[in-house]
This record gives sequence, structure tokens and C-alpha cells, in this order.
Amino acid sequence: MFDARLACLSVLAGWAASASAQATWSSDQVNTTMCYWEQVRAAVVRDTVYLDGGILWWLPGLADGSYATPVSDNNPLGIIYTLNFSKPFNTTQNITAIMGQLSKAPGGGAANNAAPNYLDGAMLANDGEFFLYGGMLRNTAAFVPPHPDDITSYQAYQYGIQKDGFLPGFVTDRLPSGMTRYLAYGGAANAPSENKAWYFSGMRSPSWGEIFRPSSNQSLTASNVSNTFITLDMSTQQQETWNNVTLPDSVTARANPELVWVPVGAQGLLVALGGVVFPEFTTSSHVSRNEAVSEAESPAFMTNIDVYDVAGDEWYQQPTSGGPGQLTRGCTVVAPAQDGSSFNIYYYGGYDGLHVTGDFSDAVWVLSLPSFTWTKVAAGKTSHGRAGHKCFMPYPDQMIVIGGYASLSGATPKCVFNLSSATWMTGYDPAKWSNYTVPDAVVKAIGGTATGGATATSPSTSGWADAPLAKVFETQYPSTKIKKWYPYAVANTTDNTNPNFTPTPQSNSGGLPKYLPPLLGTIFGLMFITLLATGIFLYRRRKLLRRGGSVTELGTEDSNGNRIMSWIRGQPIENKAPTVTTEETPTSPEMESPPVLYHPAAAMAQVHHEMADTQLAELPDTSPRAELQDTGLTPVEIINRHSHLGRGSSHLGSLNDPSNYSSITQTDHASTVSRSSHTPNNNPSRQDVLLPLPSPPDASPDLERPDSPPLGAAGNYFVSAPGGGKVASGVSEVSERDRAHLRQISDATVSSGCGGWERGWERECDWEWCYGDESVEEECVSGE
Repeated sequence: MFDARLACLSVLAGWAASASAQATWSSDQVNTTMCYWEQVRAAVVRDTVYLDGGILWWLPGLADGSYATPVSDNNPLGIIYTLNFSKPFNTTQNITAIMGQLSKAPGGGAANNAAPNYLDGAMLANDGEFFLYGGMLRNTAAFVPPHPDDITSYQAYQYGIQKDGFLPGFVTDRLPSGMTRYLAYGGAANAPSENKAWYFSGMRSPSWGEIFRPSSNQSLTASNVSNTFITLDMSTQQQETWNNVTLPDSVTARANPELVWVPVGAQGLLVALGGVVFPEFTTSSHVSRNEAVSEAESPAFMTNIDVYDVAGDEWYQQPTSGGPGQLTRGCTVVAPAQDGSSFNIYYYGGYDGLHVTGDFSDAVWVLSLPSFTWTKVAAGKTSHGRAGHKCFMPYPDQMIVIGGYASLSGATPKCVFNLSSATWMTGYDPAKWSNYTVPDAVVKAIGGTATGGATATSPSTSGWADAPLAKVFETQYPSTKIKKWYPYAVANTTDNTNPNFTPTPQSNSGGLPKYLPPLLGTIFGLMFITLLATGIFLYRRRKLLRRGGSVTELGTEDSNGNRIMSWIRGQPIENKAPTVTTEETPTSPEMESPPVLYHPAAAMAQVHHEMADTQLAELPDTSPRAELQDTGLTPVEIINRHSHLGRGSSHLGSLNDPSNYSSITQTDHASTVSRSSHTPNNNPSRQDVLLPLPSPPDASPDLERPDSPPLGAAGNYFVSAPGGGKVASGVSEVSERDRAHLRQISDATVSSGCGGWERGWERECDWEWCYGDESVEEECVSGE
């Protein structure tokens, strides 16, 4: 209905680019602005307004400076918009771009039926979370609607007991039995100090079944008034409780009343204002189903006020004097006098709920309690009227209006209202606020002064209709339960759409404390001296290392890294030891021992055993070394100093201590030998040499696995030697691949050797035996 209007009710007046707001843009579109926002559901949580659902119309701005027809995309991404009270704005410009966005859709994608867009309904909140309740979906075959009992909440802050790992986010839950989400057009109120919220009356389908936006199918339309009164108790987070009771016969059910919580009595009062029966907006044709009855009954909702005492769980009715007449879809806030002598409920906007083509109200009315007196404090212009909007109080003396739509005649409404002076403002500045003072027009009606002292402390014309209600007003509400989140620090407005707006600095800022500059100077001076000393030390250390100085020169012990570097450079750390040669030395690749399975500890035990019976021959200094001729180190030194076999007891034990041999296990080149088919002497060109293998401390017969190397009768490994030769003593007899292991040079066989070693003893794996190679370490862990 609204796309036919020529003028756009600028919810946030003016225009400017807005990031990721309207879902789809035309090819020549350069910006978009929030326009109409019919029946948005909203609430304040601490310092932020949250706005969800409704029908949001966007005004596209084109490249040539003109505007296209307003469009509505039905919020396919399930975005909740936020406005923080710390952000200033000017009502002559657009503030769409400074509004935050919070996606209800999983992963920020399409909302679909996980978080569809609801028209109407309520946002029930306290100071830590809010619940999205009620409302109607668009009837579509694109997806299956949510379950009738589904309820979604957003936990912005934790409260109550400590919840480890708490993170803000959405939570999906189910309503208790006897309740349903199939309600719309009710009145909602929140009391954060009581951790309670309420949903009053509204409309339902004739069968209490599923409801959608108005259509010709009345069975799926919220067309019947509901006499329900729903309470949400949020005292215990994540254990919230719902309660649904039936309104008494004295309280008339209606569509879109305003429900406001007033801090009077032990737990506060709820006051229901306005509303309409048989409204036009429940039909697709926008024609009331019984206009005459509505005009006869609906005006009473502003002259005979329904009041609910929360602590006493009791409903009362109290007549008033004066009043704005039949109104629905307005908005309300309450401003208590500084001394608590009066509580002034501001009602802004709305229309009669019957004539959508007529003028909407732009007047601001005040219902003052306990005198129950109506006073018009701002007449306004009908051309500025709106309906279906929401009102919020960032400060005691200010009201911000967001959302709504205009009649078919169009409108240019205002957004910020000063409650004390009863005048509209041109902008909002978080640094400018005052305590609330009662407007002059209200003071004339109830007496007293701007700060309080009202002389009208009871209904001025008819007196109290219910004496118990007078007792409730005599009970002062414990105002210490109400948390104040203001004043708000002024946020940076550099990147918003108000470049000409200059926030007023806070009067109590006071600048930096006098002691802070010298303290910071001392701290930074000490930090500079420390960094300078550290730099000199590191520079001298690096200079010594470049000269070839050892770590010992710097006063530290030798490390694994220095032993490795001495290996690579061929620089002995200590005095050179004589080279140990062997009986046989392969001189060509053809003569090299083929890949074999061997146990390092057992092999070295055999080497030492044979060396006891073999005369060692020391080569002259002029003769070429058979192995490692450029290292200046003996094989024993190589093993003791540069391999993990020569480590202390913290690793694999010393080779000089035979008692540690059993703690060393490895199978080299396991990938080149078939473990499943290996048997002794199955290769005529090779002979198997049985090496003794002491068992590890936790060895047991059932440690042997089908893929392990074959064991001899005494639990020994078979080791093959070429051509029937015995295993030679010394490092020179080891194959080139084996020498690569001892040098810690990684090649293609390191992985298989490490893996084979792990398979030799189940559940054992040594990171350092794998030589620090990450891929090998992963194989060791996996045992593959």
C-alpha cells in the first residue's frame, strides 16, 4: 500500500549512503535510506536500541540525484538494526549509516525459516537479553514456517551466576505447553529492574492456529481479539519462565494498545492506553469489519484506564478527565517527577485504526498519575503524524522516535522530543541532557513546580474508582533497583553521515591527571634503558659468534644446535680422537650393504663385542680416511656427540653404558623389507645374523604384532649381511642411508625408518629420534 505514496516518511530524515542495508539495489542506485517502518518490534538493552521485523521500506537514491519508488525487501538476511545512545545525529540528515546490524541468520546468510521476518509482535527485554515473541509471517511456499512453540532470544550480557565461556548470541527455545507464538497486535512492556516483561491482549486466528499477514483467507489471519495476558520472568538467565493467564471480564481485549510500566508500588504498575476493536489493518482490503462497533467502544480505552498491580496481581480501572480520543499504534514513555509526586506518561502519534487514508496524529499527550489527568503538551501538525513507531528515553528529559509510517497523504515527521520543554529538537547529542522537569502545561493541571510537589494526588474529577489502587500509589517503589546506564560517552562521528555535527564535550572530563605525564616519562625512560642494554648484549654476543667463538666463551653450556653446526662445518669441539676402521669398507655403491632391518642398540652391542676381539688399526694422518674424512671426528665421537644414541639418560642413554641399550629401539629402512613374508635365510644371496636384543622394561610376548620383524627363539632380531659376511664393527660398515641417519641428514628413508622403529616397539615414539622432521613426527604419532 505504501509504494504508491509520493512522499516518504523519513524515519531517519534526509539521505546518505548506507552500507549493506537494502538487500537488492538497482543498476543506477547509489544509496538507500530507511523510509517507512511499519510495526517494528523494539526494545532498549542498557545503552542500545534493538529494532527487528516489521515492514521496512527503503528509499533508493539514484545517480542523477533523484529518488526511486520506495521498495521493501522483507529483510531476507534476518538483520536486527541497532542504535547506540552514544552516537550523536542531526535530524536534518540521515542516520541509517550509523546504525549497527546484527544478523539472526546462521552464519549471516539467508534467514529463510531459521529467522524469518515477522510483522508486529514484541521484543521482551531486561538489561541482559531480549526475547522475540509473536507477530505474523508472510505466507509463502518457499520454506516451512517455524514450529508453533518456537521462541528466539538474544543474550547480550550474562547476569546472575557466573557462566564460564559465555558469549553473546541467539538462542532458540520452546514455549511451555499451553502457549503459542500465534499472537499479534498486542501491547508489550518491559521492566528491567524487575526482570519481567508482559504481552497484553492482541489478535489471533479464529481457530487459535497459524497466522500470516492479512489476506482474503480469514482462517489464517489474526482477526479475533485475544483475552490473553502473558508474563515472562527473566530473573534467572537460561531458566526464564512464561505464564499465560486469561484477562478478567472487566478488561476489554483489543488490538495494538500501548502498555507502559510505571514505578509505583512494590513491583510497579502496568497501564494500558488506547487500542481498537475491529481495526482496518487486520484485513487485506484495509476496511474495518465493524466500524460502527469500533467507534462506539474504542474511545473508552483512553478515558477508562486499565491498571495492573504487579505485586498484588490485580487489575483495576480508573476513569480520567479529558483525553485524545480513539487512538492506536502510538508510542509511550514515562517520566517521573524528581520527587516522585507525579508520573507523567507521554503518548505520541497514532490514528483511529479505522481510516488509513485520513490524517495521523502528531500531537503529544501526557497522562499524569496519580491524578489521572490528560494534558496536550504539543499540538503538532497532522501532516507530520505517524503510526506504528516506537519511542525510547536515552535520558530522563529526552524521547527518541524511530519507525512508523504515515497516512497516504505523506509526512515529514520529527525524531527527538524534549520531555521537559515539550518541544521538538533538531538533533541528539549524548553530551547534552538534564534531569526531567515537569512541563508548564502539566504543572498548571496538577499543581506543584517543575521539580515536583504536585498537589493533585488523586483523580481530580471522580476520585478513586477502586480504593485498593489508592493504597498501591501510597507505596513507594524502591528506585535503587533501577540501574542507570547514562550518561553516555560521545562516540566518534567521523565516518557517519553527519560530518557537520560537532559534539559538545563532556563538562566533567577534566583532562589528564597532573601526576600522569611525569609517571609516564619515568616508565618510558626505564623501558628505553632496558631495551638499549639488551641490544648491546645481543650485539656483542653475535659478534663473538661470528668470530668463531664457542658458546662456552659466553658462559653457557654447549647445546644441540652447536654440536650440529660443528658437524656441518667439520669443526671438532674437543681434541680429535683416533679413527676406528673396520675389517671391510665398501668402496662403491655396488659394494654397499643393501637396506636391512636392524636394532641400533643391538647393533652397537655387537660392534663393541667384536671390537673386543679385533685389533684396531689407526690410519696414519697422511692416509685418506675411509669415512667422514672432512669432519675430523671419529665414528664414536659422531655417535656420542651428534646422534641421539650418544645422549644422556634424559633421552636414550649413553652408548658407553650397556645397561641403556635396551631403551633404544629403531627399525631402519623398514619400507624396503617385506615384514609379512620375511623368514631367516629366505634369500640365498644373504645370510642372517642373529643379534641379541634385550627386552625393554615393559616388553611382553603380546607386544609382537603381525607386521613386526620376525623374532628369534630368544626374542632377537634377524639382521641380514651381504654375501654371508658378518656385521662389521664400526660406522664405516653402515650403508650410505644409515650414515645419513647418523648425520641427521633427512632423505626419503627417514620417514620409513622412523615409522619402522615405532612399529618395533608398540606405543613408543621419540620426537628426537625422528630428527625434528614435522612430517616424520606426524608418522610417529600415527604409527604409520
